[in-house]
Amino acid sequence: MTTTGDGRASRWAGHREQRREEIVERAVAVIDAEGADAPVESIARACGVTRQVLYRQFDHRHDLDVAVADRIVSMLLDHVIVRMTTDDGVEAGLRGTIDAYLDFVLEHRPLYDFVRALPALRDVYATGLVGLADAVVSRWLADPGARTREELVDTLVDVLQLCIQPVLAQAAGRT
Repeated sequence: MTTTGDGRASRWAGHREQRREEIVERAVAVIDAEGADAPVESIARACGVTRQVLYRQFDHRHDLDVAVADRIVSMLLDHVIVRMTTDDGVEAGLRGTIDAYLDFVLEHRPLYDFVRALPALRDVYATGLVGLADAVVSRWLADPGARTREELVDTLVDVLQLCIQPVLAQAAGRT
């Protein structure tokens, strides 16, 4: 004999997901304000709960960190995607994308540092052209006096164009 239950579990599941999203949003704000090493206590305080209540929504600190990192990456993509266009050519598209990326990183440096510090995400994050661009940006952030932002963007555009040129040529040959 199967029982159908009274629906409380499904009602609470939606509430739990909403509560997790609220916590993640507040955690992002705390990290952006206090730095990549903001303690869980600060996040809990910003949410108006204790650490114990906060952890009822997440399995452990890593679960919270991954949810926060996912939100930061979504924020970055939302910021960058509007500048990703090849309407004015590949170079202009790369330049707009890199400029938007730098705008986000410079405005939200603690969020950038937070995502870069997560070991599980670092391996995935540091792949391909994004990893190349990110490594150059990370090095520039460590010593921004070595070159201007404009020089950095020019260099990245040149390097990324060289990297994608063979792919574009191959794609053009197929059409």
